[in-house]
Amino acid sequence: MTRLLQAYRAGDESARDALYALVYGELKGIAIRRLARMGRSIIDPTELVNEALLRLLGDRIQAQDRQHFFRIAATAIRCTLIDVIRQRQAEKRGGDVVITAFDPARESAPHGPTPDQRWLEVEDALVALDKPYPRQCRVIELAFLVGLKQQEIADALAINVRTVERDLRFAKAWLREQLAP
Repeated sequence: MTRLLQAYRAGDESARDALYALVYGELKGIAIRRLARMGRSIIDPTELVNEALLRLLGDRIQAQDRQHFFRIAATAIRCTLIDVIRQRQAEKRGGDVVITAFDPARESAPHGPTPDQRWLEVEDALVALDKPYPRQCRVIELAFLVGLKQQEIADALAINVRTVERDLRFAKAWLREQLAP
């Protein structure tokens, strides 16, 4: 993978295709597991991975190795997921159309955040976490979005496993506090 990343950065377009083929299955597995945890599918895993890979490989990705690539992939998946949710929310609101008719079904709908709204709340909390605690934000991204184990996160971020454990505890507590009703 490191050789393919180097070749792609050097301008070898066939390396991009080989890289795509190499990581596609793994990223799709990650997407399936992450979306399954949500209980309700916000987006098809194939669509999510395709969109994220287009973003990743559309630019000259500057990943140095496998761990660096998956750190970047976690952010791309997160951004893609949030963009899809925001687009869906805009479509539900009719884009530029203003709805003025009374809708009894809407009034009797259960209150509380929808899964889409909950993801947007999580995204806002992650953005807020990233400002003062960027490493802890990367740790929670890699654990939650990519599904890496603690040792893999430690390798990807070049930190020790104890630091990963502390960062995960901190980030989870911080997010819990931010997302509390």
